[in-house]
Amino acid sequence: MDVLKLMKARYSCRKFSDELIKDEDVSKILETGRLAPSAQNKQPWRFLVVKSAEGLNKVDAATRCRFHAPVAILVCFDKEVSAKNEKVNPDYGWVDCGIAISQMALEAEELGLGSCIVGAYDPDVARKEFNLPKNIVPYLFLMVGQTDMPPSEMHRERADLKDIVFNETF
Repeated sequence: MDVLKLMKARYSCRKFSDELIKDEDVSKILETGRLAPSAQNKQPWRFLVVKSAEGLNKVDAATRCRFHAPVAILVCFDKEVSAKNEKVNPDYGWVDCGIAISQMALEAEELGLGSCIVGAYDPDVARKEFNLPKNIVPYLFLMVGQTDMPPSEMHRERADLKDIVFNETF
């Protein structure tokens, strides 16, 4: 699939089937996150994969937005490793994780799986439930599984380029 077609097909799945996904597919998704570019090639991301019933209960304690996904990946970064630049972005870990999780979501789509990037969670609960060290900053969850519904109409709603692109100056 070409990249533009893949990006158009990917959507935020909010209902997953009970079907489990292969460990091989989870590994491919993680590999695309690992290959993401990062500021100064620091690669500060850390991926916490949650698949067990006990672990998924911990995810559910942190968010109501798991949508019954059989796999949840908590994308985090190590603030002692991430690049810094106070003038532009105090900590590039946020940006680096954004790139990584986006690539992971696209790989899930390529594999025929659904995904949902979830920011509606309590980071303090996630930190406690998953025993995150102080240097690890929780970023977002990526929920992954077999889709159980098509994308909503909202998926196709996009601003026109003429409304968001400026040439040479604003």
